[in-house]
Amino acid sequence: MPGGGGGPPTTATQSQSISTGGGSLSTTLAGQTVTATVPAGATAAATRFTLTIYANSVAKTLQSAHRGTRSIPSGAVGVVQFTLDDGGIPLLKPVQFAIATPNAPSGSIFRLAGLGTYPDPANPGNSITSFNDVDTVTWSNGTATEDENVAYPRTSLASNTYYDLYTVPQANAASGPGTVALTVTQATPGAIPAFGTSTFTVSELGQFGFPYLDPAPSFALDNAALGTIGTTSGVLTAGTVDATGHVVATETTTGRGSPQGKLAVAVSSQRPGYSGDTFSYTGTLSSTTQLTSANLTTQPQTSTVTVALTSTVGAAFTATTGGGQNVVTSAETDTYPLQTVTTNTTSTYTYAASGASGTLSILSSDAKDSNGAEYTTQYGNGNGILDVLPETTGSFGPNTAALTYVEKDPARFGRQRTVAANGSYTETDHDAFGTSQTITVNPNFSATLDDSQLDGFTFTLAAPTGSPPTISITVTQAPNHATETVPSWFPAGMTAISNETDVDNGSKSFPTACAVPAKYGTSGNQVIQTIQRVDPALGNAETETTTTYLAPVVGPVCIQLTDNVQTFYNYTGQAGSIAIVPSGNAQPLQLTSMNETLTLQSASTSGGAVTSSTKRATSSALSRSAFAPVALARVRFERFVREKLSAHKPTVSRALFNHGVQAQ
Repeated sequence: MPGGGGGPPTTATQSQSISTGGGSLSTTLAGQTVTATVPAGATAAATRFTLTIYANSVAKTLQSAHRGTRSIPSGAVGVVQFTLDDGGIPLLKPVQFAIATPNAPSGSIFRLAGLGTYPDPANPGNSITSFNDVDTVTWSNGTATEDENVAYPRTSLASNTYYDLYTVPQANAASGPGTVALTVTQATPGAIPAFGTSTFTVSELGQFGFPYLDPAPSFALDNAALGTIGTTSGVLTAGTVDATGHVVATETTTGRGSPQGKLAVAVSSQRPGYSGDTFSYTGTLSSTTQLTSANLTTQPQTSTVTVALTSTVGAAFTATTGGGQNVVTSAETDTYPLQTVTTNTTSTYTYAASGASGTLSILSSDAKDSNGAEYTTQYGNGNGILDVLPETTGSFGPNTAALTYVEKDPARFGRQRTVAANGSYTETDHDAFGTSQTITVNPNFSATLDDSQLDGFTFTLAAPTGSPPTISITVTQAPNHATETVPSWFPAGMTAISNETDVDNGSKSFPTACAVPAKYGTSGNQVIQTIQRVDPALGNAETETTTTYLAPVVGPVCIQLTDNVQTFYNYTGQAGSIAIVPSGNAQPLQLTSMNETLTLQSASTSGGAVTSSTKRATSSALSRSAFAPVALARVRFERFVREKLSAHKPTVSRALFNHGVQAQ
């Protein structure tokens, strides 16, 4: 197209529509012909390209105010400048230019440079004027042709970009394309749910904003706990654990210097939660006791306290082989009529991935209350399982009974109980006087309560024998002893000291008693843990049930804990006798029930404060729930149960065993 003013033309333009199958167009000015070859797939749709050549009199200056440390090479001479406009359609593949032009001066070579104004990647909202070599060029038979050198960006921009073919003494030419930068982008930003997927892509820029349209990154993770990522696909499949790290992309194309880019990424299982997540509950804790012996029967006596529980997920996450560990702290305030007790608990959780599923378990807890008492629990192999992910309807686990429990209080009473997987245990108690007491419960339901240091008494309880089964109880105070046989009170069909079942019942409506706030919906997965155990030494038959209702994202919104105990032996001196009183007709002497209900009032998770919820599918692989409050509540509740059943403390019982043995 001729320029104005009647002089020689200053520009020449050619326009042509090119399909996705590719094509070319050419234009000539002052004997110089520029041909643009558009490869197949360079645009997503048929596009009209416009090629314009500029005379030297109107060409842009070959430099940039933002070029920085790289200056125009000494001896550079512009040959021809041109633009290619595609109406703003992004190029998917580089275009190739060929220019029919005179020979390069002796000792010089051709280079193709680009010049344009683009967004500044380092300062969003600003723009920069960029100039840089975009390709090497080969001259042959009067034509200079782009080499399509993959070390360079090549002709990767169309609209608003000037390209300049220039010559430069070979000794002065830039040695390479300059710094190449990789930027990693997550398709859907944010923490990835456990077992979820997220796709990562790479954009690649030359030193001054010219993009590489054919990045060939290799993806990797710098923390294996994040899960796995496709080396070439960039698809990350999250693991089962809370974890943080980076997706790292490395350019593999030869000649680009193997640049790397990385993006911080997080996996949020929210079991027990992601770092910084908090959960606040309110509820009630009650106990009811009733004596039912023939000598002493009472009306049920109930005491109730209000409970406020807050748990916070700590920042410490440690990756381990096949999983990791996390720490959660909690503060519980129990308000009694005459006192308020605050208990601070630190718990450690472990995550274990296996194939397409994972297990969340509690490893240990350490609770200290405002009265100065401390209670620590270390869970053994096979115990402490809270959930199996992803959640599916049906049974899981079950847990064994293995654990070690230690109690200390300011009155210098101490207790350590070591429980085997089958529920059998040994316990040693001591008081401020240095007196110790030991309890041994064997797998065959026999037991020994040794108070010989306290008052000289030792209670030996044989395993049930006969049909119907009976229990032989021998009380020894050297050199005397007495033996009594009583009907077995162990539940029919019980084959181990402790049995547990764990089941996910799928979606259930939240119980009215919990009064779950409407923002958490009306239903969610119901998970029930039931533990049935007996204590042959202390005469207790116990059933403990933890029922948890889970809402999406926040996890437990309603936690109901119950523990019902039948006591068949009397070590307290009540019911008309001192010492042990076995029930002659296998009926309990005392009934004790403990109940706790906790309701989630507020939660702040890695997704922010939760104000609404939708119904969760019972088999969703992406469901996320904070199980920490369940474990914390259970730990505190079980300590409450132990306190209610601790009539055998030496400090309480010292005088009660000095009056012999009586059976009824």
